[in-house]
Amino acid sequence: MQLRFKVPFLVTLVVFVTSIFLAFSSYQSAYKSIDAAGKQELQTTANLIQNSIQEQSTKALARADLISRLPPIQQLFRTNNREQLLETILPSFEEQKASFGVADAQFHLPPARSYLRVFTPNDGINEDLSSFRETVVLTNQKQERQSGVEIGRRGLGIRGVVPVRDAQGPIGSFEIALSFKPVLDALKKVTDFEGGVFVDDKLMSEIATQVDKPDSERIIGGLRNQDSTNWQVIRSLVSPDLLTKANDVTLNIQNINGMDYGIALVPLLDFKGKKIGVIVAGRDFQSLTSQARAVLVNNIVLAIFQVIVLTGTVSVLFNGLLMRPILALGNLIANSARDDVFITVNDLSTRQDEVGQIARSFELLQKRFTDMKKEVGLLRNNG
Repeated sequence: MQLRFKVPFLVTLVVFVTSIFLAFSSYQSAYKSIDAAGKQELQTTANLIQNSIQEQSTKALARADLISRLPPIQQLFRTNNREQLLETILPSFEEQKASFGVADAQFHLPPARSYLRVFTPNDGINEDLSSFRETVVLTNQKQERQSGVEIGRRGLGIRGVVPVRDAQGPIGSFEIALSFKPVLDALKKVTDFEGGVFVDDKLMSEIATQVDKPDSERIIGGLRNQDSTNWQVIRSLVSPDLLTKANDVTLNIQNINGMDYGIALVPLLDFKGKKIGVIVAGRDFQSLTSQARAVLVNNIVLAIFQVIVLTGTVSVLFNGLLMRPILALGNLIANSARDDVFITVNDLSTRQDEVGQIARSFELLQKRFTDMKKEVGLLRNNG
């Protein structure tokens, strides 16, 4: 291969390899940054879920505490006037249920006997709840407020349980349970993540007897879906293996049916810190992964552009400034040797670079060669 082709080819090869390497290095760096941003968004979502549950727990406790301190409520509870107590409290709690996610409200007698279920007053009167309602037992035993997640007859709730006492002493306890709907609605509103709550199906079947068992489709890996913002989306994101292994906060970016989704799984803990389910949050992450792909495409296009520009520039400069003058000098030397005439290289000899030095050296060589021929001719004539 001739030098005028070999040098540009080698330069092109080096530039191409270097540009591709830099393009993929830049892509990997951008991908890591985008991936880190996605994981940070998932972590923020998981934190939001945990904080929302704690906030709802505090709200339930505050509402229950307010009701327990009202003297009329204390008096009706003390005098065992269930009908009047229900008439007093039911209207406001119907509004609380409709507008603020109150799922249950209940009065108890020590140690944990159901006295009045506000929304189902004829159910479970004097039922012993001590085998599964530990918050109620502890509240009446210790005369201290208890709060957290717990399963009751009417299902899973974020509960606040407070003692009720008057001047005569303890009477019993009162609780308010909030649903997970406000948690999921806030999640959707703030982050645009779809959310779903899954809880141990065996526990729900044993304890939540006033709740209908869901369709088999909503029971996955021994966990039943209690609530969700968009069941079809949530169902597509979860599997039995994914739910059962979520013992800690788990953050994943997965490709499902050709779409990238960010998935956050938060263990659902009861008031004692025992796992009884999982909260799932998921959102389409296609925009993030598309950014990474766009970075890769842009870097490859830029690399090709660099190869074309640099290769073209090198070819023009190499051939124009070096190869053409060298070839011209080669032709002059060949013509000079073949025709035995003195050939000037004025255009090349005036250049102030290496080509000009070669041209001037060629002129000097020509001059000396011509002088030698003249001397030889004189010697022959004198001889």
